Amino acid sequence: MPNGQDTVGVDIVFGIALLGTLFLLVRHWRAFWDRDFTASDRRLATQCAAFVVPPVVVLLHELGHVAAARMVGGEVLDFHYGLIEGSVRVAGGLSDAQFWWVALAGNMVGAGTGLGLSLVGAYGARLPRALRRVLILGGLMQVVFQLVVYPLMSLSARFGDWEAIYDFGATPALSAITALTHVVVLAAVWRWWRSAGRRTLFSVDHGLDEEVTRLERSMATSPQDPQPAMELAVLYARNGEMSLGRATLDTAAKRPSLTGAGAARLHLARARLAVIEDRWSQAYLAAQAGLAQLPAGDDGEVAQRLWANIGLALSSMGRPEQALDAFTRVRSPVADDPRILYTRGVARIAVGDRVGAQADLHAVVGWRPEGDLLRQWAEAKLEGREPPPPDDSNRPNYARRTKAPPAPIAGV
Repeated sequence: MPNGQDTVGVDIVFGIALLGTLFLLVRHWRAFWDRDFTASDRRLATQCAAFVVPPVVVLLHELGHVAAARMVGGEVLDFHYGLIEGSVRVAGGLSDAQFWWVALAGNMVGAGTGLGLSLVGAYGARLPRALRRVLILGGLMQVVFQLVVYPLMSLSARFGDWEAIYDFGATPALSAITALTHVVVLAAVWRWWRSAGRRTLFSVDHGLDEEVTRLERSMATSPQDPQPAMELAVLYARNGEMSLGRATLDTAAKRPSLTGAGAARLHLARARLAVIEDRWSQAYLAAQAGLAQLPAGDDGEVAQRLWANIGLALSSMGRPEQALDAFTRVRSPVADDPRILYTRGVARIAVGDRVGAQADLHAVVGWRPEGDLLRQWAEAKLEGREPPPPDDSNRPNYARRTKAPPAPIAGV
């Protein structure tokens, strides 16, 4: 299938990137394949997924066109392969249905190969972790390219395979069946990635298969207990996978067997994670859901922490009056948390209560050590200024900050 573009320059650039990746792979060969899968190994594996896997899949894609053409008796006049692009020119005389099949076959082979690589990487538990990451990421990249990026390019620029595949004037029934199958396959891949794929990639990257499996088993055997879900969410979050932590808690919150105080604790964890991620509306809703699981008038520690996170969220959403009302539900020792004191002080400034604001902000200064970021923000608020940028002299120029980062207000 003709690609309709002059891609020599792109092939050259990609070829240089491929050679660079292969050079790094050879140079770090032993360290890359050993059992210690470091952050640098993960970066190199990602490079391999981006620059080593595509040429193989593209070649199979073009060979799929050739095989389909010969299957229907077509004559292949020209074959071009250029690492990340290619074309197959077939002699005329084919019917519309035959031409549809030739166009579709290459993409089926490419997408099928990508999906196969991902599944081998995901379920090949005995394979080296570096290889598993290459297969999972490289395969998924190819599925996305073959079934999303390339169709959009082809249909918008009116060239290549998908213009023929979705020629509803020539092959209405076949094109309609393809469209339906296309949507179903993409939905299935997305569902697999959300439910299992990214969790598997996490385990591959961090070597925590046993711990993740243990916690997932505990969640399945004790659906009324929030603790395993909370521990798994913390495990994900501590290793930089906040979205996995969030999904774990959200899924557990939907279990009908989890009610009462256990559900309130789980919603508290959801609210805290949302505050850490600056998702204020979600934090507010999660904390409200937690309060709904507790008896009316409950003022225990869980209830107070839920109210505290409601106050944090409302203040950050620009609703200081409601935030201050929420903070009235919180008493010591929860109310003495410097994060609450700082946020309540800011809310009091917003409503004009300078005396109360100064008391809260001075308390933060007294609680936190010299140089602490929250103390710097409290001191700045007391003086009516913004704190200075941090000392980034040990960072490269491009990474130096020109203003102070936000005050560290995490969930309580």
